[in-house]
Amino acid sequence: MLRGRMAGGGRAQAAPDAAYDRAIFLMLDGARGDLFADLLRAGELPQVARHIVEPGAHATATTVFPSVTGVAYAPYLTGCFPQRTNLTGVRWLDRKKYARRNLSASRFRSYAGLGHYMWDRDLSTDVRTLFELVRPSSNIFGTISRGTGLHRNSFYLRRVPWALKFHLTGDWAPIDERSNTHLYRAAGRPRERFTFHTTLQIDEHSHHDGPFSPRVREGYRRFDQMVGELARRLSDKGRLERTLLVLGSDHGHGEVHAHFDLAAWVAARGLATLSYPKAFGRRWFSSEAAVMVGGNGMGQIYLRGAGWAADESGEERLAHTPGLVDDLLAEPAVDLCAWGRADQAVEVRSRRGAATVRLFDDRVEYRVHGSDPFGYGPLPERLDRRAALKETQETNYPDGLVQVAQLFGAARTGDLLISAARGYDLGGDAGRRSFRSGHGSLHRDHMAVPVAMNHRFDTTAVRTVDLCPSILTLLGEPVLPCLDGESLITQRRPLPSS
Repeated sequence: MLRGRMAGGGRAQAAPDAAYDRAIFLMLDGARGDLFADLLRAGELPQVARHIVEPGAHATATTVFPSVTGVAYAPYLTGCFPQRTNLTGVRWLDRKKYARRNLSASRFRSYAGLGHYMWDRDLSTDVRTLFELVRPSSNIFGTISRGTGLHRNSFYLRRVPWALKFHLTGDWAPIDERSNTHLYRAAGRPRERFTFHTTLQIDEHSHHDGPFSPRVREGYRRFDQMVGELARRLSDKGRLERTLLVLGSDHGHGEVHAHFDLAAWVAARGLATLSYPKAFGRRWFSSEAAVMVGGNGMGQIYLRGAGWAADESGEERLAHTPGLVDDLLAEPAVDLCAWGRADQAVEVRSRRGAATVRLFDDRVEYRVHGSDPFGYGPLPERLDRRAALKETQETNYPDGLVQVAQLFGAARTGDLLISAARGYDLGGDAGRRSFRSGHGSLHRDHMAVPVAMNHRFDTTAVRTVDLCPSILTLLGEPVLPCLDGESLITQRRPLPSS
């Protein structure tokens, strides 16, 4: 394991070829790529412009599918897609454990409430976090913290009571103000090499007010003020030029006008259905289907088929419930359906058409059957992964080919994936809470997010998984060979003198 290098006087010492001796990552949870860019152009984010974008660069990147909190934090911290992290949604079912371990707490999961504390446990042991690779590190209100230790995991014990306070008041801004004090404290620690800080008011207020509401726009401005204060404190300590500042978002937001209860719809077909918040009833031990909705724009349907432990593909399990996909696509709330085949290919269908996707280590194969389900223009049947992003990044489904296929590489992925149509969500519980915005789907509203850093990088085609190897490169640390992301750094500068 790599350890933080210490210099005389207790200051973190950079690697010999590092451009910076520390990095601070600022997670702007729920920020839309287009709205962020509009505010930046309008001069409403002057501190972000001055301290991050002008000395470096800004881009609209593509996040991962499902585009939900936590799942989409992991790519920034690990450089890996959900197929490697095995975090497949805010809610999921593990079919093998469901079949064989009746009393296990890991048969299925919801990260809402106390389940939040299970992120580190559920993150695949095959991946490494920046907290583990760049030490000492700290986490401030992020969902993943493996490698920080309890002492440097700020808000680990505060998160639940503060979330309860939000549900009572409906205002997350005071909580972010408190979390900022932990960020400033971390920035003042001379030994700290990596800090991960989360701002949540944009996401929470988007859900309740809509993504373009005055309260959400004010959240962007408050974030900008925090960046200015952070830069001032770093400058006062003579550390600003030696600190890599990175900004990113996990997902965007799309307005919701109607709610479709996917779990109730599956149960209405006569299938004994496990779902949240009803998971602790009689379906704990016996169900024919499970429906796990996350962000409320994406749903996973798990089918018993020939048996929960049976070695069947999604296609084979769907054969036990004929007409399921056709009936789902007849619902206005459902945009895309995808499922895996026994030969590792992925089938994608929408009302626009159907196609088959195959994902390899270095390329994607895409064959359209009649009309394109994504509505893309003509595409080559074979593309390397970077070309697949470049060809689709300006469409309604940026990086759709890679993202829909990669998720089926994870053991916890459902048999059938549902991406909601614009204006809809898939959670019956969201309808009762009157959510006005959601995320999770493959649509651009949810997938296009802002990224920026105070060091120039290649902005032509960016995925959020690319930020992790870029940070390692600029800190002079080795980039692990098994990452899904690629470093975007084309030029490095010498580390400024103290």
